Amino acid sequence: MKRLIAFFWGPSDPRAYALVRITLATAALVNLVDLWPHRYEYLASTGMVPLDGLRQATIGKYYGSLFYAVSSEEGVTAVFIAAAIALVALGVGCFTRAAAALVFAWHLSYCHRAFPVLHGWDAILRSYSLLVLISPSGRVWSLDHHRNPNPADAADVPAYGLRLMQWQLFTLYFLTVWLKVPDSFWRSGQVLAYFSISQYSRMPDNLFLVRHEWVSAIGTYLSMAAEASIPWLLWSKRTRFLGMATGFGLHLMIGTTARLGVFSLCMIPPYMAFLERDDIDWLIALCRARSAGDLRARLSSVFSETRRASN
Repeated sequence: MKRLIAFFWGPSDPRAYALVRITLATAALVNLVDLWPHRYEYLASTGMVPLDGLRQATIGKYYGSLFYAVSSEEGVTAVFIAAAIALVALGVGCFTRAAAALVFAWHLSYCHRAFPVLHGWDAILRSYSLLVLISPSGRVWSLDHHRNPNPADAADVPAYGLRLMQWQLFTLYFLTVWLKVPDSFWRSGQVLAYFSISQYSRMPDNLFLVRHEWVSAIGTYLSMAAEASIPWLLWSKRTRFLGMATGFGLHLMIGTTARLGVFSLCMIPPYMAFLERDDIDWLIALCRARSAGDLRARLSSVFSETRRASN
């Protein structure tokens, strides 16, 4: 029982929560900008999803959306602007708890109104905005701290929010692999070949993977292996850097070869939940480097400290 309590309620670096908050707000703001040109089509009463039909389909189910009450084009625009303000406030840490509540309401509202146009990253934003809302918000790296400084702002906070975020990433990758394994296209290694000529590809006229199926097979199996191993690599301090590099490399590849840049950006916040004090210090040291030589020196010293800590 003591170990269980320590696991959830033990001390954690508040900067990890701040990184999740900042990266989540950034990704969600990019997603909002991506939705902006289509806001009337998706969310207004004049759009392609009839409000009456949606209400009929959700009778007896626990779905709620601000867009059920606000359906005019002007109202939809006003909600978008308010959501953007809330996302900026969350990112800079201004009235953080209230901003987090508004951000969660925003994700819930558009997801419950525009079912046909949702993607996987909408679920990621929705779930992590809820986790940010119920987690210790902290005041580190926030405008709230600068407006009213308090020495206790940098004190450790309970780790339960980070644990839930870590488990959420485990669940996300586990279900992803679970659904891909029985799929015949993934088993045969043909997914990348088909995807490369789909509407989501940045170069749908490029037939390289179609003509060289063995390259498609290698890429398909490597991507599945990466998704299966990333959570475990992130969990261990000794392999966390490898897990980060594998995950960022995978999603960078997706973002550069497919029209799924928003998805790749939305996958950054879950990774931030695995960072510990030494990891964040490592990142800060790199960011403070002022020259190539300084960067090499900091890399060398930080890597040495990380190896000593893991041993």
